[in-house]
Amino acid sequence: MKLKYPAEAFALGIVLFSAGMREAFAAGILVILSVVFAELLKNLLEKALPDWSFRLCVYIASGAVCSSVFLVGFAALGTRLDTGVWILTFIVGLLCAHQALRGSIEAEYGELLWESAIAWGFWILLALVREFAAGGQIFGNTVLKAGFQSSAFGEAGFAFLAAGLVLAFTNGVLKKECREQNSLFAVIPAVFVLHPFTTRIFGQTAGLIVTILVPAALFLSVKQTLKFSRVSRAYRGLPVDMLSAGIIYMILSIY
Repeated sequence: MKLKYPAEAFALGIVLFSAGMREAFAAGILVILSVVFAELLKNLLEKALPDWSFRLCVYIASGAVCSSVFLVGFAALGTRLDTGVWILTFIVGLLCAHQALRGSIEAEYGELLWESAIAWGFWILLALVREFAAGGQIFGNTVLKAGFQSSAFGEAGFAFLAAGLVLAFTNGVLKKECREQNSLFAVIPAVFVLHPFTTRIFGQTAGLIVTILVPAALFLSVKQTLKFSRVSRAYRGLPVDMLSAGIIYMILSIY
């Protein structure tokens, strides 16, 4: 059975917005709204426009609506989105449209909302764990300070790990897999904004290019190797790729 929820959009959204329970709660709602909008728009325009025009309209409209609701939603929360992150929310919208256009949802809004709600719940749960482990806070309120807590839990490596675990847990509950989902759509855009290390040896521009190319090249290499690995059904495809990206980021962040 095909996945109804937009796993690729959720993966990128979790990478961007899982450092705290508050942002995870808001971002999850906005991703679900975006994919419902994309499916609704697809059903409205599918028979009214030529195929190329209809697909282009769905992609552009979904990306624009997603980035707009994220900008307005987080402004209402008092959180300012960086330009790079805001651009990635447009890509989240494109991924929502991609899920709708590949014919996986088929106007089955009940199943879409049910599967998305499960993923959203695990997203909030993992964000809660990260927020508490990073600084002893829950929903922005300090609860407990302990020796095991570290700001490293709030960094990009653990964001990728959280994305992989959320998708795997969701697939485990749904008894499905993410084999047909393309992890490059989630990882490569994130690499352009989230850099695991910095370097000034080659100058500012060249150093920036290096910090983008190195994690991307390592991920592509590992992704090819993972094709021959044996993992449980829930981890196949996108989840294990996201976990691998998290480990790569954690290793690179040492340097």
